[in-house]
Amino acid sequence: MLAVWVAAAIVVGGLLLAPHLIALPMPTTTDTHLRDAIAARVVGRPGNWVVAHVMYRSCPCSRRTIGHLTTDRRAADLDELVVMVDDAGQAGPEDAALRAAGFQVEVITPDILRERFHVEAAPLLAVARPDHELAYVGGYNRHKQSAAYEDLAIISDLRARSVREALPIYGCATNTRLADAIDPLGIRSW
Repeated sequence: MLAVWVAAAIVVGGLLLAPHLIALPMPTTTDTHLRDAIAARVVGRPGNWVVAHVMYRSCPCSRRTIGHLTTDRRAADLDELVVMVDDAGQAGPEDAALRAAGFQVEVITPDILRERFHVEAAPLLAVARPDHELAYVGGYNRHKQSAAYEDLAIISDLRARSVREALPIYGCATNTRLADAIDPLGIRSW
């Protein structure tokens, strides 16, 4: 009986730990759908870099990242958009706080995110040069649930003509297809 319990504990523990270790899929900097979707939505100033943040309202990682966005000082000469993914496409309390912090906010559904942006996970950071070409698409931190956000350093390095390797996306799947692939037994909802 003890052996069965140990085996079950290892399997369940592994299934619960896996989402914390697995990086989620992300588009590349050459994805023209993502580039065009960002360029079409940002009301920008000529010559400015554009930063798009994809957040999922149901994701604890996105909520922590929103806290970082609204409290840490941002560069005044950036045009920043938060694409807020909401299962019902409804506005929420975070949207007003983001707007008050100077972000443009667009609320969309997971299906629209996948169709228009080619994105299925959040939080995701995308940085576009003034010519609208994507210079970075990736995550904010090196480790899941880390409080060490690197977006400001990434943006600064890119603007200084440095190349930054994309950080993995550790967060939440924004659609059921990917969520089911990550957690096929639905253990997170137990």
